[in-house]
Amino acid sequence: MKKAIILLILLPIIIGGCSNKKTTIPEIFKTQLMKFLEEGSKINAKASQGVSFIEFNERVANTKAAYDLIRSTWPESLAIDSRNDFEKALKAWDMTLNLWKLKISNKDNPTEPEVNGYAEYVNFEGDRLITETREGNFIVEHYRGKKYLPFDGNISVLLTIGGESFNKGRDNILKALQ
Repeated sequence: MKKAIILLILLPIIIGGCSNKKTTIPEIFKTQLMKFLEEGSKINAKASQGVSFIEFNERVANTKAAYDLIRSTWPESLAIDSRNDFEKALKAWDMTLNLWKLKISNKDNPTEPEVNGYAEYVNFEGDRLITETREGNFIVEHYRGKKYLPFDGNISVLLTIGGESFNKGRDNILKALQ
């Protein structure tokens, strides 16, 4: 008798947990997702045409604001890969801004081992970034023979990484929501 009662209690839990019921998507998530996708698409469009630092900074801020609400309302089982892709895109765009700020502020290029965030860039996407090595007679002695990240080429590379990651996340989430 005890086994029958336990089975009657557990049966709805087991059946409910195994159902193919689609994840309920909160309306605020859908609304913010559309805003985020629109803002991210604008970044990609501007990046391919040419964009100023000020406009890029503003676009990234708008995109991040939309994503903050998405992150807090993201359904647990919905397209986790998309979430990771979006976060990678935002990180790439942030790193683009940081590198660009260094350039326009006449700061030193990120240089090994850890000048101006060199390690963070290399740990993020080091195999895709452009590195060069300072000459042995470089004016700054402790930079001689060190690897560094040239500004312009790597700003472009980071923009590309952000765009690719955003597009991958967009395609996956739209597919998951169909």
